[in-house]
Amino acid sequence: MDKSKKIYIKASNKYNSGYIDKAMDLCEESISLDIKNAASINLKGLLHYLKGDIDSARKLWKMNHQINNDGVSEKYLASTKSDESRLYTYEKAISLIKGLHINEALDLLEQCSESDYNYINVNNYKAFCYIKKGQYDKAMNSIENVMKIDKNNSMAKENKKVLIKCGVIKNKIDTKNAIYCLIGVLLIIAVTFGATAVFKKVKSNMAKSHNTKTSKVNTAKTSSNNGNKATKEAPKKVQQETFPADKIRSDIQSKNFDNLYDDYTKWKDKNVSNDDKEVISSVINILKSEGVEYFYGKGYGYMDSQDLPNAKNNLTKAYEMGADYYLYPHIIYMLGTSFYLSSDSQNAIKYYTEYDEKYAKDAKDGYEEPVLYALATMYKDLDKDKALSYAQKLVDKYPKSIYNNSVIKSIINK
Repeated sequence: MDKSKKIYIKASNKYNSGYIDKAMDLCEESISLDIKNAASINLKGLLHYLKGDIDSARKLWKMNHQINNDGVSEKYLASTKSDESRLYTYEKAISLIKGLHINEALDLLEQCSESDYNYINVNNYKAFCYIKKGQYDKAMNSIENVMKIDKNNSMAKENKKVLIKCGVIKNKIDTKNAIYCLIGVLLIIAVTFGATAVFKKVKSNMAKSHNTKTSKVNTAKTSSNNGNKATKEAPKKVQQETFPADKIRSDIQSKNFDNLYDDYTKWKDKNVSNDDKEVISSVINILKSEGVEYFYGKGYGYMDSQDLPNAKNNLTKAYEMGADYYLYPHIIYMLGTSFYLSSDSQNAIKYYTEYDEKYAKDAKDGYEEPVLYALATMYKDLDKDKALSYAQKLVDKYPKSIYNNSVIKSIINK
């Protein structure tokens, strides 16, 4: 087991024991050692989610989906859409508490409890409201919900002190509610442990065997000047291949982009008639529009199924034909990522650098942060000056980025 996975296990144990901040630190350490550790990224996102930092949680899960094509993080992201309204509900509840409208606030907090988003803060304020209403058993239940995840939570400790002063018996708890909350927490843990699908490295090792045959030639000396003369074979006539105009027109009609790309690469530089040139021109036009989207979608699908060789093959076709297409920034990033995941640093640097140089200024797709991080870490052992340049750019441009971890700090501080 590698070091990153070992640290992830420690992080999970700390989380299960109620030390959320320590678990957060260990997750970052694990991710800094291996950004492809999908489980660590998901767990760190979950911890932010429970604390109520939905932006950080989404960034982590988005990163995990982009870099590792992790299905769990994709589901997490989809589930956060409904949490936007819960954030508004939570903020409204806090406002009502400040105005001492406890019953109304408690109703809103109960609505927030339908999700695990902001779990710690919601339970803390539920405890506060229950104390104000004199419902101490329910207050104690909410406090324990918090302390199962964060034993050192200051607000939970303060609420508990109030109950001690009130002489509330510690073990007098609404057992039914406690069991339900415990099951909820265990489900969270179960989902987290199930997110260990780390993007596997795909290596294609093709072994070619060559069978060498040796032949012995027996030579004989002849005393005659009329020795056997080698006979020359008559040159074979090369039959010129006919341009398959009808087949290509049929492929255009049926939008068989794979065949069209093969015909394009085969005939683009050959001397053909003007009529055939028009057919090739039609092939180029459809490949540069619909074909680009086809190959990009196909490549992305292969990445999602962890078939990196086919992903690179199709994304390369999209890259070759898509320079003027709106998907081009996405194509460059995904192509770079396919090489990055294949541990091909040379090609990953090539495409990530192109993305950084062409699209960094107007990047709205969230790719620039992982690109800068990947470039900094790949150059770490190749060119320290370039590594420092990309690391500093990441910190300066995105000071709150989730990628500003210990690896980036070590590059800058060297």
